[in-house]
Amino acid sequence: MKDTAHTMKLHQGLARALAAHQTTHLYGLVGDANLFMVDAYIEGSLGKYVACTHEANAVLAAIGFAQTTGRTGVATITHGPALTNVITPLAEAARGGIPLVVLCGDTKPGDLQHLQNIDQREVVASTGARFIEMRSPDTAIEDLSRAFRIAAHHRCPVVFNMRVDLMWEDLSPDIDAMPVPDFAAAPASGDALEDAAGMLASARRPLILAGRGACSPEARAAMIELAARIEAPLATTLKAQGLFEGEPFNIGICGGLSHPTATEVIMQSDCILAFGASLSKHTTEERAYTKGKRVVQILPDAEETPRLDIPSVRIIGDIAGTARAFTELLDLADIPGSGATADLSEKLVAEAAAFATLPQAAPTAQGTVDMVPALRRLHQALPKDRVLVADLGRFVTTAWRNLPVTRPADLVYTSHFGAIGCGLGEAIGAATAITDRPTVLVAGDGGFTLSGLSELVTAVQQQADLIVIVCNDGSYGAEHVQFTNRNMSPELSMIARIDFADTCATLGFATVRVTDESSLSAACTAIAERSKPLLIDLRLDPDKIEM
Repeated sequence: MKDTAHTMKLHQGLARALAAHQTTHLYGLVGDANLFMVDAYIEGSLGKYVACTHEANAVLAAIGFAQTTGRTGVATITHGPALTNVITPLAEAARGGIPLVVLCGDTKPGDLQHLQNIDQREVVASTGARFIEMRSPDTAIEDLSRAFRIAAHHRCPVVFNMRVDLMWEDLSPDIDAMPVPDFAAAPASGDALEDAAGMLASARRPLILAGRGACSPEARAAMIELAARIEAPLATTLKAQGLFEGEPFNIGICGGLSHPTATEVIMQSDCILAFGASLSKHTTEERAYTKGKRVVQILPDAEETPRLDIPSVRIIGDIAGTARAFTELLDLADIPGSGATADLSEKLVAEAAAFATLPQAAPTAQGTVDMVPALRRLHQALPKDRVLVADLGRFVTTAWRNLPVTRPADLVYTSHFGAIGCGLGEAIGAATAITDRPTVLVAGDGGFTLSGLSELVTAVQQQADLIVIVCNDGSYGAEHVQFTNRNMSPELSMIARIDFADTCATLGFATVRVTDESSLSAACTAIAERSKPLLIDLRLDPDKIEM
């Protein structure tokens, strides 16, 4: 007989291994292949389990968790159709370089008549995610540790494939999960660094640009020190929005969301130091912002998402250390400051004052409001510190511009794969991970409906501090624009106008329907007095929205 006092079951060992990998939040939907593992995770008080109503939203929630915490997101689903339900979230994470582990059940090998049997490795391969097979009970914990290492070091989603028929196999309690070792890059050095320093030394109007890969406190401090040394303005990509909040020469976002002063500064610059930024077409405005300039790109490692522009020099090294190395080289050569910030303060003060002033509302159809002034009013009513999750739609750039965040981790980006409907799941992940400030989801009516309204129940059950703003124009916006731009009837792009205020109230949300100035004021009051998740049904005119 086996000595059962010294053994545990595999599903119990997997749950314990999750805790060893600091899985404080597990998002999922249970089925026969994962329910015992989830039960062991809950019964052992190993972390917080967030039960979702759809597998896609469980994985999206883990993505939202990863973006706001900087840690690996973890989700669990069962097999077959559960896996096919998460194809879009896996592709979203793969395109976004987001560390994610999805513990996915699988059918017993050889059970060809099982209803949920499918070649799961091939399904996962199509998304760009990695696939790790749980080989046996003896190797299961090491296999899971490998999945966590790959997810963290390669910043990618990993599906951990675990057979349902092995869950009650014995496992030695002496087998422990191996923690993921920290990755520590060295500061850049050598000819490339010296070449880049030479470009910087000769620049008359340098600019420092930071992306999401340069958002650590140490990197921020080093870049600010370098900017002061060379007298350069500071800018960020959209994903790093808020990194330089409060700094006197912070010009904000570089790209399509730049304000007029920022655009002027960027166009006049002759050398851009891009720390941790991929230089996408959105950041460079289809290379209009980098054309004719010397561009030095500094990346923390070789596992970044695809480089989307070709810099003059590319350097791989620790961001903070490399920024300090630039400062030291300039000091050694006694290079004077550029003077590029000399006349910038007054312009930035004027830009801030312009943003603080509510724009005049344009005429719209009866029962609707003008989106920009409405969002700006809601911005003023919301706490300054909040998480923003913006689903994809024609409203999205307006939302990013008018509901800015004050730190990069507070912006959850949902548009890596171009799918609408990812916002609600990611918002639930953010709202359950971050509890000291509200999470604000902005979604279109089409994307919000696609995401599955039943998931609102999860937010209510979790008592999440979640504020949902639905830009409800009764249409699929991008398609509406396509038709109207060709002087065609947009009828095919129109969708039934859902009364989200009434519908979502039945699911436990506080709701406000905004159709005029008076109800907009009521929405602002509801934000201040909220005691549970709140939904604001913002009625918009589909013919008066610009992309």
